[in-house]
Amino acid sequence: MSESDTTREKIIVAARERFSHYGYPKTTIAELAEDCAMSPGNIYRFFKGKIDIAVEIARREALSAVEVIEAVLDCPVRSSRQRLEEVVFADLRYTFHLLENQPKTLELAQIVVSDRPQFQIESLRRERRVFQRILHEGQASGEFMVDNVPATTIALHAATTKYRYAQLFTNQTLAELERELVHVMTVIMRGLMPTVEGHAVPETQIPSGTNIAPIAATSDVSDISTISGTSTASGKSA
Repeated sequence: MSESDTTREKIIVAARERFSHYGYPKTTIAELAEDCAMSPGNIYRFFKGKIDIAVEIARREALSAVEVIEAVLDCPVRSSRQRLEEVVFADLRYTFHLLENQPKTLELAQIVVSDRPQFQIESLRRERRVFQRILHEGQASGEFMVDNVPATTIALHAATTKYRYAQLFTNQTLAELERELVHVMTVIMRGLMPTVEGHAVPETQIPSGTNIAPIAATSDVSDISTISGTSTASGKSA
C-alpha cells in the first residue's frame, strides 16, 4: 500500500469511528483531521467533502455484504427455497440488530441516500439481482414454476421490502416480524411451488442461526426510477 493509500485509509477508519459514535451530523472535518494528526486541508486532498467519506464507507459495507451473501448462494446443500428464505430472514435480522446496536450506521445510510439518490437506486438493483439468481436456479432445477423470472423478481422484491427497511418495522419486535414474515414467505412459496411431491407446499419455517449481511451485488434485472424507503436513525419512522 502506498503512502497515499495509507493516509486515505487512515481517514476512512477515523471517520467510521466518529460516525458510529457521535453520528455523521456532529462530526466535523476538523475533528477528523485532529484524529488523523493532519490538517483539514490534507483531508480535502483525498475527499471533496464529508459526504464523500460517508459514501465510501457505505460502498465498502455493500461490497462486504456481497461476499457473505454469495457464500450462502453457492452452498450446494441448500435448495432454492432454503436459499431464498434464508436470505430474506437474514436481511431482516441484520437490519433489526443494526437498529438496536448501531443506530448511527442506519442514520449514515439515510444521509448518503438523501444526498446521493443513485446510491439507493444501485442498492435496489443489487437486492433484485440476488432474488433473480435464486429464481433462475429454482426454475432451472424445476423446483420453482416461474414463467417470467424478471417480472417475478420485481414482485418478490416488492413483497418483502418491509423486512429490509427499519422504518417500516412499526415498533414490532423481531419475533413479531419473523412470525409475520413466515406468512408472507409461505404465500410466496406456494405461488412459486404449487405442490411438493403431490402435496400442498408446507409452511415456511424460521431459519435458525442465520447471520448474513444485507443483500448486495451488481444487477441488471430492470431499471429503477423511484427510490424506496431508507433505514433511519430511529428506525421506526422516516
